[in-house]
Amino acid sequence: MEKLAAFYFSGTGNTLFIAGKLCEALSSKYSYEIFDIADAYTNLDCAAKLRQKAAEADVIMLAFPIYGSSPPIPMRAFVHGLNKLLCDKKVILAETQYFFSGDGAASIGRTVRQYGGIVIGAEHFNMPNNLSDCKVFGIKNDEAIKKTVAKATKKLDDFAATLLSGKATKKGFSLFPHAIGYFCQRKFWRKEEAKKRTKLKVDYSRCTGCGLCAQKCPVCNMGIKNGKAIALNKCVLCYRCVNLCPNKAISIIGTEPPKTQYKGIPKY
Repeated sequence: MEKLAAFYFSGTGNTLFIAGKLCEALSSKYSYEIFDIADAYTNLDCAAKLRQKAAEADVIMLAFPIYGSSPPIPMRAFVHGLNKLLCDKKVILAETQYFFSGDGAASIGRTVRQYGGIVIGAEHFNMPNNLSDCKVFGIKNDEAIKKTVAKATKKLDDFAATLLSGKATKKGFSLFPHAIGYFCQRKFWRKEEAKKRTKLKVDYSRCTGCGLCAQKCPVCNMGIKNGKAIALNKCVLCYRCVNLCPNKAISIIGTEPPKTQYKGIPKY
């Protein structure tokens, strides 16, 4: 049985759900381990351990959300950190999105190929929205997301079947989705990404300094000072703190904190 190492980044649980379910669906062929890459972004020892896991695996899975047709900064850094370890390595790409991304999976896949990796399958999975401070997109939870999650689960089962048969799709690699992803989203997103990383706001009239945001931030962007939460201007826009804050005191893209937070889906 071949070894599969699945590496994921997940702000609010959507991508973790997909990574876990997909690994389970592939378990007839692969023995698997699942690793959160968040710690590798801030911890050199952790990064070295994950690189070793990647080197030992026969197949690597990279699972990540997409923001403006662009993978999150920690996943981009992780893939570049693997560099030569990707040479001749088989790679599966699983990308989560709210609506569409064009070439979301391929945006990492092209980097994988530059380092000599062999993409054996790439798929996009539509998942519930978690941008809870953005009024343009509504937030749904519980029963309201069951249909979306069911569709994603069916799609990953189908994707797994094609992977097992050696005939998997490679979503996003053709010219048209590449153009859609770049010209409709990524070109503009990348120009604003650095600015958005410093835009996290805390409503101090609501913040009680409980420290949950600092405890749960995957990249150590949040801290507590004088009894209140503060941002350290290295946000990776995952929206975990926005949706976890018990007092709804945090916002990023929106002008004010959310009225309804995204609760996520049950873990796999």
